[in-house]
Amino acid sequence: MLKITTIWGWNGQSNLLDAFYHSLDDRVSITSVVSMSDDGRTTWELMKAFHDDLGLHLPPPGDLRRCLFSLSSSEYRDYFKLVFEYTFLNEEKIWEFTIFDLFKQVNKELLFFWRWWDLKEELIKFVDFSDGDLFHLLNNNYSNIFDFKLPLHSSLKWHKFGNILMASLFYNFDQDYDKMIDFMHTLLEVKAKVIPVTTKRARIKAILWNGDVIESQDRISNVASYNSWISDLVLNHCSQDASHNKQVHDTIVESDYIIIGPWDLFTSIISNFIIGWVRESLCESNAKIIYIWNSTNKWWETTGLAQIDFVNKVEMFLWKRIDYFIVNNKKPDLTPLEYKKFQDDISVKWWDFLFLSNRERSELERRKVQVIEADLLDDESFYKHNKVKITELIKNIIFN
Repeated sequence: MLKITTIWGWNGQSNLLDAFYHSLDDRVSITSVVSMSDDGRTTWELMKAFHDDLGLHLPPPGDLRRCLFSLSSSEYRDYFKLVFEYTFLNEEKIWEFTIFDLFKQVNKELLFFWRWWDLKEELIKFVDFSDGDLFHLLNNNYSNIFDFKLPLHSSLKWHKFGNILMASLFYNFDQDYDKMIDFMHTLLEVKAKVIPVTTKRARIKAILWNGDVIESQDRISNVASYNSWISDLVLNHCSQDASHNKQVHDTIVESDYIIIGPWDLFTSIISNFIIGWVRESLCESNAKIIYIWNSTNKWWETTGLAQIDFVNKVEMFLWKRIDYFIVNNKKPDLTPLEYKKFQDDISVKWWDFLFLSNRERSELERRKVQVIEADLLDDESFYKHNKVKITELIKNIIFN
């Protein structure tokens, strides 16, 4: 059986895993190593509440949540995905509710607004949570867990149900993050593995060429204005002891293929390689490295970089060469209005599509990197990859 490990973060990884779930067969074993440097928006608010109210570090649950339900083999998979992504709008405090209370609240909202949510008919019977097979399954198997509460004084508003559930499980499982992850695998019937790259605090900072320092993933990715390019990415002083999860080493060393990208170069990809002992594990591994590159620069974070610059950066932090470089080679045919929308996107912000030049192609070939160029973009998102197209390319690589 071929062993594939994916390493990166944000939506890019979970989207690809969703496609893997639908198309890869029993010849493949999948492990997802997930970035844990997320510190933005409601994730940060939840982590801060843990620190302020409980004196505890909560490893961010968001990327793990998406990867877990993407790889779920449960007959309730679509339901779980819907519920885990539900965002609360009420102002009540988190500590007021048991997990069962929150389940009922989410399902009541979904059932009331099911036409607006465009729910499929087959999901309605699951959302009617007062009765039915799913209710009895959860109540019979996990009734004690339904009674868990999370003693935080923060409001529920803007938090996702999946994050609150995982945070509550973590707290009530004696702050054992691995135990919480194991339970989520069981609940969602995840036959693959989803592993946080670390469970320790993993805050990052970018050092610019001019000496400026930008701290935190959210500021690097979404907030800060740059006066210079990023020269280096390191762990913040509070995260110097962030070492890899105990399962990461064996997973990497035993892999046949390791897949990275596409998403933000520094904050969702390289942030994993600077965690203690990850690069050492990669150096021990004989796995082939597949790097799927983005179709455009990220506003500020990678402004001005060419395609080969991305390869150089990844290899510098990997401490080894990549074997396959998958690149989009087709510019979508956009109307003037669509093109403006594309350039106004927060991830693009005035930049354009990037394509491999002849000089870059020759240099990569000289370095024995197998370049695979194809039409990879999704028709509806302008610049994001189509997960089915990517999966077909991956299958061609690993099975041929």
